[in-house]
Amino acid sequence: MKKKFLRIAALTLILALSIACTGCKEKNKSVKTSVSDEKIYRQNQLKESKELTISEDGTLEVEIDSLAKPDAQKKSVFLAIQLKEDADIAIQYTYDTYGKEGAVFCCDAKDSNMNETEQEPVYAMRLVQSSEENYGEIWQSGGIFLKKGTNLFYLNGGDQTLPYRMTLKLNFFDSQKIESVVLYPTKN
Repeated sequence: MKKKFLRIAALTLILALSIACTGCKEKNKSVKTSVSDEKIYRQNQLKESKELTISEDGTLEVEIDSLAKPDAQKKSVFLAIQLKEDADIAIQYTYDTYGKEGAVFCCDAKDSNMNETEQEPVYAMRLVQSSEENYGEIWQSGGIFLKKGTNLFYLNGGDQTLPYRMTLKLNFFDSQKIESVVLYPTKN
């Protein structure tokens, strides 16, 4: 009787473990497929500027790895969005300032009717000190009202040159308003 009880207990344990492991495999499988389906444009893979394609659901994801320059006149623009008319977008971003303070995430608009050097600030967000542990774990989000014409995204280093990396996810509510989106290579 004792052998019969041990055999039933062993079979029950084996059955429970096999069910638990099957559930783990299915969870991991679904995570892998969703990550591999994403299209991420990486700045560090570019030798020259590249016009990007927005997904059917109106989203775009770019990864930036560059320097934030202190001189406001020599902006290190990493992304330009050309619009046919004003548009709202939602943004999400995670970043690493390599433990340095003073970076500002900016977007300026340049209307096609404006002088080449005239730009109007449309968005600015001071980035708190961040490091590798937070990259990909902590995301900021918000919205930006972009203007008709060219909208230039860049990081400003304040009074110093700062290294940074950033993953930026953009969600365009009306992709019909977009003429083009261009990612620029790293300029060091």
